[in-house]
Amino acid sequence: MKFALFGSMFPDRTVKAVEQIEGVCLAIKRHGGELVLPGDFFQSLPPSVQQRLVTLSEVQESLSGVDMVVSVGGDGTFLRTAETVGDSGIPVLGINTGRLGFLAAINYADVDETLEEVMRNYYRVEERALLKMSTDETFPPEYFNEYALNEVAILKQDTASMLSIHAYINNDYLTSYQADGLVISTPTGSTAYSLSIGGAILSPTIPSIILSAIAPHNLTSRSLVVDDSSIISIKVESRSHMYLVSVDGQSRVLDDSVAVQVRKGDYTLCVVKRVGHTFYETLRDKLMWGADVRKQKE
Repeated sequence: MKFALFGSMFPDRTVKAVEQIEGVCLAIKRHGGELVLPGDFFQSLPPSVQQRLVTLSEVQESLSGVDMVVSVGGDGTFLRTAETVGDSGIPVLGINTGRLGFLAAINYADVDETLEEVMRNYYRVEERALLKMSTDETFPPEYFNEYALNEVAILKQDTASMLSIHAYINNDYLTSYQADGLVISTPTGSTAYSLSIGGAILSPTIPSIILSAIAPHNLTSRSLVVDDSSIISIKVESRSHMYLVSVDGQSRVLDDSVAVQVRKGDYTLCVVKRVGHTFYETLRDKLMWGADVRKQKE
């Protein structure tokens, strides 16, 4: 079985993070897997680590022949990995070495046990829907990442006054949000930005899209869940005549004359899950639901 490993390429990566990346590489080889490292990620590693890994892995630019992609880091690393995987259909296994980790949900301490299960074909794959963002103007292909696993966000470009965001569902007028922004989220992204602004938490396989305003100037504004066949059209008014559109955290500035459309993507991302480990278990673990913090202080 051939694995491609992706990790954080931040220049201030800690020694511990590098050691964890190397640890996963060694674990893959220990369990009999073949290892591929993308060229740009390999070059980002310290020379001493490169020397140790070059005998264990093949450095290649494409995912040709790869059976599974392993993302080592936090949810940000997982999102960048998902962008690289694209519509290839290769399943992605997320190893969490970051903080919360809803996407990269497998703890680093469980790497060996997880890889043993994977090599025995004892795992399941969940298909996660994505969003596709488009505009009514043409931009160079490299200007936008069109697909979002978590969310498409409409945001203020600076600290100026709030935006007027006119939202339409299937060409039917919904409302005009007076707010700092609007987050349009997948069910997978319901535990990301959407959660932090009061959006509903959805099971990640429910066919739906969530709209949640950021700091709305209206106390009756609430998160809205719509069918994932819906086409969401957005027109923005801004005093600065500019706004940001963010696709899984990658932002671009647009003139407010440019309208945005968001719909369900035309492919899904395959996410590897351990058998017997559920989304609800992840919620209890990550959000500490039901935990009595008083007992932890005793």
